[in-house]
Amino acid sequence: MNRETKKALTKQQLIASATALFRENGIHNTDLKSITADAGVSVVTFYKYFDSKDTLVREIANDELNNLFDRIMAIADSPDLTILDKIKAFATITATAQKKIATTYGPEMITLLETDDAHIQAVADTRRDDFFTTIIEQGRSEGFFNADVSTAAIRVYIDMFMSYDRQKTIALAQGEIDIKTIDQQLEQLFFYGLMGYINVDKRAQLDQIRQQNRK
Repeated sequence: MNRETKKALTKQQLIASATALFRENGIHNTDLKSITADAGVSVVTFYKYFDSKDTLVREIANDELNNLFDRIMAIADSPDLTILDKIKAFATITATAQKKIATTYGPEMITLLETDDAHIQAVADTRRDDFFTTIIEQGRSEGFFNADVSTAAIRVYIDMFMSYDRQKTIALAQGEIDIKTIDQQLEQLFFYGLMGYINVDKRAQLDQIRQQNRK
């Protein structure tokens, strides 16, 4: 085994040990000695690969983020899904992944992924942009988006709909509407707008998609 291969395996072992211990005990309750003991290396060796425990945590968070977006981009690139299916899948997979990460690692990891690290946020923003660029291009090619509306405006519009979960929860808690009805109405607003208008050539097709999704 050459030196570079050995170094790569040692780093992988440190990441694997840290991940397992973080899952078992939480990030805050896991110290470097526990990680290095589990990996079978010294603390001195650890510092040859990572500046600190925080650096290691960021690398694991970055891996989790990229794994999530690999799944999301597979959906974006699927030729068998409609735009609506893809947007729904994005929201569902993201919410499920956040819950899983919170359960697995504790709230520290979610905080890191969402707010605390500029590099991770840059990765998240770039990969999220890739996803939305892909589906917006699909929407334009299929004639679902108004040709006079900019990609930037479409992105803002989609982002508004992607952030509706809290408001939906409040409405449901107040007993104003049931979840099936509110989802159907939000789908209608997404494509038709407040005035209920869309290109007549596409309305029948969209209605058919929505009917299929209700089954």
